[in-house]
Amino acid sequence: MNIALSLIILFAGAFLQGLTGFGYSLFSLPLLVILMPVSTAVPMLCLTSVFLNLSVFLRARRNLDLKRILPLLISGAAALPAGIWLLKTADESALKIIIGIIVTLSSLIYLSGFRVNVKREKLVMIPVGFLSGLMNGATTFSGPPVILFFANQKVAKHQFRASLATYFLLLNIAAVPAFIAGGLLTGETALNTLYVFPAVILGVLAGIKMADVVSEERFRFVALIALGVLGVFSVVSGL
Repeated sequence: MNIALSLIILFAGAFLQGLTGFGYSLFSLPLLVILMPVSTAVPMLCLTSVFLNLSVFLRARRNLDLKRILPLLISGAAALPAGIWLLKTADESALKIIIGIIVTLSSLIYLSGFRVNVKREKLVMIPVGFLSGLMNGATTFSGPPVILFFANQKVAKHQFRASLATYFLLLNIAAVPAFIAGGLLTGETALNTLYVFPAVILGVLAGIKMADVVSEERFRFVALIALGVLGVFSVVSGL
């Protein structure tokens, strides 16, 4: 039963990722930790996220502006070790509640139409990337700071998906050796990850196909709604 539920959860999370370019870990982790320890679920999501984001990246790479997101990548990678330290030492329920509250409130603010006029985009990307990397190491929830920043900057749909996929792909590749060094990614976890790959593959392919028929305005609305719902999931899981 646990295996069947895990497959369903990861299929749904991968579908969301293929559709919007984010949401896989935010959706999956609060549900997976009901079935397994968080120290198992986080490295598993990290491993599958590498393939997941590679799939989205290959489809959307023509719209990528790598120079634009370089500050995000550098600051995000720099924050990974601190995030993994938090995963090993901090109270996981408190982490999920705090992150969930921030995510939910932020998505509601942006849905209301509020925007901040960011002129020095690359400079602001440094703290955004650092916070994202910290959250990635602690919970694999690297998306919210970057997603909200891109939404604030009104990044076009295809560039939105390409930038997120590239950022998440490179960040998770960097996280794999860090998880191994921290003793959280073991041979058993890697073997268990192989069992769930079919659900992840099918989910992301279905989401990518659906993304081709979703309009720009509806995409942005769905992305922010999904982020808010996932924030609530995180709070509920922490409670």
